[in-house]
Amino acid sequence: MRLGYLYSRYPVISQTFCDTEMLALERIGVDLEIGSIYPPLTSLRHEHISRLRAPVHYAPPQKILRIWEENAKTTGTWPAELVNRHEQKYGRHMKAEQRARNALYFAELFARGGVNHFHVHFANRAAHTALFLKTISAIPFSVTAHGQDFMKDLGNDDLLREICAGAEFIAAETDYSRDLLRQRCPDSASKIHRVYNGIDLERFPVPILPPANSVPRIVTVGRLVTFKGFEQLIDACAELGRRGVDFICEIIGDGPLRENLQAKINKLNLSAFLRSCKQAMFSCCLRLQIVREQATFFQPSSWKRCRPRVRLFQLGWPGFPN
Repeated sequence: MRLGYLYSRYPVISQTFCDTEMLALERIGVDLEIGSIYPPLTSLRHEHISRLRAPVHYAPPQKILRIWEENAKTTGTWPAELVNRHEQKYGRHMKAEQRARNALYFAELFARGGVNHFHVHFANRAAHTALFLKTISAIPFSVTAHGQDFMKDLGNDDLLREICAGAEFIAAETDYSRDLLRQRCPDSASKIHRVYNGIDLERFPVPILPPANSVPRIVTVGRLVTFKGFEQLIDACAELGRRGVDFICEIIGDGPLRENLQAKINKLNLSAFLRSCKQAMFSCCLRLQIVREQATFFQPSSWKRCRPRVRLFQLGWPGFPN
């Protein structure tokens, strides 16, 4: 079997779960064909990306793809009916023609590469493109819906239902996302499943147990954006300080809220307790400096369209007590 992957943009440094999944598939002998509509926004890469054997193919500029469109109309492979229906139903702002042009390129790429099935991460532009790609090539696809993608970014539940109807199966990372997807897409409920993201434990050495009576350390990792809930984490740290609890909290990540969050840390006089580490240092910090010594991982989250949630749990791989 040869498996394709289609991304809106790849690689993205915060989406290590995509890297981990594809690396695991290659380790068990699955041949991959990777396509990305857009190139990455930064040259920064995790070191594990170099182990990915499959190259990444990017869609040509739209100027070139318009020539592909004219050729497809001549040969009868242009999905005119689907384009027209999507423009009428979802509006021109959903860019049905552009999705179809991108699909022409990836349909040829996957067909030439002998791809039997392709998978899409995120129910967004790439998943929309997948509908056109399937129509053009008859290659089936599946989707992993994550959270922000289908809850907010896609912006149209009718389109979400069409994507789910067209997919062979839909994976969700959490029970909450799975249940929400089933509520929004009831006709596809039987093929929506919860599939946790995995991590490669070989990348993490056996943790070093902290000495008795050591200061508790908390680590959290994520993009510094509103719905990740780091403001709530800082408020919680302030409450710990008011209660006289000694602790260290380390935030690993970067994003548009970095300055605002740092200002809040300073305003609440938490600089002695809470420090941050930019995403450029993610791998070395997480693997060598932090995880080996941490007992607690904290995942805050807050979003008006999603139930606010806070997760606090012990790291549970071999050698670490639960």
